[in-house]
Amino acid sequence: MQSEVLKQLKGYTIYPASVDCADGTACAIVRSDTEKKLAVAGDTSGFEGTEQDGVLVCDLSVENAKELMRRFPYTAPISYGQSRFTFGLGDRLGLATPGHVRTIEAYDVFPIFAQQSIRELNLTGRTFPAVIADAAFGVFQEGYKKGYGADGDHLKTFDEIRYAIESGCSMITLDCSEHIQEKYIGASDAEVAAAYAALPEDLRAHYEARYLGTDLPFIGAISPEELQRDVLIFYDAVDHAKACYDLIREIASKEIDIELSIDETYSITSPLQHLIVSTELYERGVKLASAAPHFSGQFEKGIEFQGNLADFVRDLEIHQKIADRFGYKLSLHSGSDKLSVYPAFGRITGGHMHVKTAGTNWLEGIRILAEKEPALYRKAQKYALEHYDEAAKYYHVSTDPYSIPDIDLLSDAYLPELLNRDASRQLMHIAYGLLLSQDWFKTPFYEMMFREEEAYYAGLQNHIGKHLKMLTKID
Repeated sequence: MQSEVLKQLKGYTIYPASVDCADGTACAIVRSDTEKKLAVAGDTSGFEGTEQDGVLVCDLSVENAKELMRRFPYTAPISYGQSRFTFGLGDRLGLATPGHVRTIEAYDVFPIFAQQSIRELNLTGRTFPAVIADAAFGVFQEGYKKGYGADGDHLKTFDEIRYAIESGCSMITLDCSEHIQEKYIGASDAEVAAAYAALPEDLRAHYEARYLGTDLPFIGAISPEELQRDVLIFYDAVDHAKACYDLIREIASKEIDIELSIDETYSITSPLQHLIVSTELYERGVKLASAAPHFSGQFEKGIEFQGNLADFVRDLEIHQKIADRFGYKLSLHSGSDKLSVYPAFGRITGGHMHVKTAGTNWLEGIRILAEKEPALYRKAQKYALEHYDEAAKYYHVSTDPYSIPDIDLLSDAYLPELLNRDASRQLMHIAYGLLLSQDWFKTPFYEMMFREEEAYYAGLQNHIGKHLKMLTKID
């Protein structure tokens, strides 16, 4: 068998779960003292590499990933279809997928292993094809064959959508934030009335005929003033979402899961706003897989939910009824570390839900850095503090950098504890782009992560495992 030929390769250790054969080709992920490669024996056409000991030794490149996905289709992202529980696992380092595979195996969940936003790509210098390639190789390393997705997250423009789909994404999250007119939230009644009167007459007639003079599902009757304000805030976002949906249907050659994001705002999405947006899209033929309102409370990066849990539950129950009415699942963004809301979210959605995590996976790598390379961690945190304003402009955070202890007064043994404190945790969470752009950090950090691969996987199993356990727990 060709798989036996792989064992001839000297200087490398084979990941046993990765060995697989298809149509006269045997492949495996292998590891030397310094790097990982893809080993190919038999029919090596389509792969790029260097022959050694009768085996083609290939870089874990985008082009080799494409050939791997062609020969072993389970390594390519697919639509999650009718899967009830889906879970996004944003991997900013390209290293986490094997740990994620090991984490989800105990749960009935469809994973979105490749999940990145354009903002994350810009900050890390990665591309959608590279993100998908990293996930494909990680899936292959673990021999995971149950299917996974790739989410082009928080896409705002037609060009971004085209790029994600052409790269192989199986899920698109439409971010309509730039078309949501939040200025009308705090505007006076007179300002709202004047702006509304300036809208096209046919647009006003449509919304008034549809929503006034009747009891709306789950809402009841609303006043003209309520309608005017919400139309001004959301009508452009609805039009944009419809245009994006039409583009996706035009250019996609495979099934795409489409999520609507209206959560990247400073204001909470009311049930009325959710109902209006969903009704308009449904009646225009837009079929959503999921939608992410801005729920009650604060969902800041990398820390626990902040707010009144009772208010969150009250609104969530109505949001879920709206989602059920239109046949999609609710999506919880910035879901990292919001363990206190998870039991209620799992119960109220009936397990029909999507939850996104991202930066918390990066933080597990930073935790290992604090444990194994304290000198580099100290330098990284000081750099993050010095550049806090630059990092914070990309995220809604409440970190008080002055509340972080002076790291020079702390022992090495205490450094990992900083990753359990909100301020220092959130600081390191948002600084990933700044740090990964610095060679003095990136090179030794990746070298350490290679050495501590199993520790990283174990950390993910522990930490992300807590998320999944709480989401599937009925309170």
